[in-house]
Amino acid sequence: PHKNIKNLVLAYEKLKPKHPKLQLVLAGKKEQYYEELENWLVDRKYTNDIQITGYVSDENLTWLYKEAVCYVLPSLSEGFGLPGLEAMSYGCPLVSSNATCLPEVYGQAAEYFDPLDIEMMTEKVDKVICSEVIKKHLINAGNKQFKKYSWPKMSKEIHEIIIKYS
Repeated sequence: PHKNIKNLVLAYEKLKPKHPKLQLVLAGKKEQYYEELENWLVDRKYTNDIQITGYVSDENLTWLYKEAVCYVLPSLSEGFGLPGLEAMSYGCPLVSSNATCLPEVYGQAAEYFDPLDIEMMTEKVDKVICSEVIKKHLINAGNKQFKKYSWPKMSKEIHEIIIKYS
């Protein structure tokens, strides 16, 4: 539930009349909540345009990021937000919740919205979908932001902290 997928679906439904070819792909391990979500979607009129893939291989996930018009992260809370950085690494524009640490992690490389405000989420996604200038800006900013994080850099910083406090 903290991933806020129902609000994303409600925003998608508002976008669909303006963008009739738009599809929503929900990728990730199917757990109990996803079964509830699938049951909730049965009553939605855009069910055929909303795909719940379950687990996706790295190869297919790469394809999804590269083909997406944008990646939307509607979470109510995140510990760090790796999926948004992953989207950036593939040149996918990011539209993100402004909750918890996400603005700190993504900096100027995302278009932000209040995750409880469906209208705002809809407007921000529409803004990115409709503007090549904004998409290019987010892709360029995302490429720079993504490069701030790396496993070697993190391990070096942790090593320095361990040495300092040993």
